[in-house]
Amino acid sequence: MSESSFQDQLIEARRQQIIDAAIAVIAEQGFQRTTIKQIAGRAGVADGTIYNYFKNKDAILFAIVNRLSEAEMRELDFAEAAKMNFANFVTGYVEHRMAEVGAAHDILKVVMSETIVNAELSKTIYDQTYAPGFAVAETYLQQLMTEGNLTEGDPVIMARLFASPVLGLLLLRLLGDQHVIDNWDKYAQATVQFLLNAYGADHES
Repeated sequence: MSESSFQDQLIEARRQQIIDAAIAVIAEQGFQRTTIKQIAGRAGVADGTIYNYFKNKDAILFAIVNRLSEAEMRELDFAEAAKMNFANFVTGYVEHRMAEVGAAHDILKVVMSETIVNAELSKTIYDQTYAPGFAVAETYLQQLMTEGNLTEGDPVIMARLFASPVLGLLLLRLLGDQHVIDNWDKYAQATVQFLLNAYGADHES
């Protein structure tokens, strides 16, 4: 391993250490009340060290969102989908996304509430996380329609509707809908079937 590669790994490890610390502190007391000093303390680094990795607290929050949403994996998700039938892709996608939500409930509640009141952060998250994912999804859905494996429709609308059930269930969970919370796995299964029916795909397509 080259010295530069080793250095890059150290930098990324420290960055992830800071993100882990931020998640822990924000989950305990909320984003607005959390300070860089508190994050640094939890991470075991000096206050100034944080700024070597993140411009400000908003940048840390975006890094948290990016990790949770796995934005960097969206393209891979859809690239892998091209190798499997639509039903298998939908099943894997929904189960994976809903498992993520279940595991990260507390921090997601903090992040979602902050994006509502912070317009700049909300736009940044949409532009850098959701918009690229939608673009890739649109291409994938158009490919399926061209091949005759999916009911014809507007891929731009269909890409957003594809994400809507999971996002809607996330909102209900964050609002405290006990039935959704207690039956999360059942909702995942129902969401898979709902999407397959809505997109005109059966289990063999």
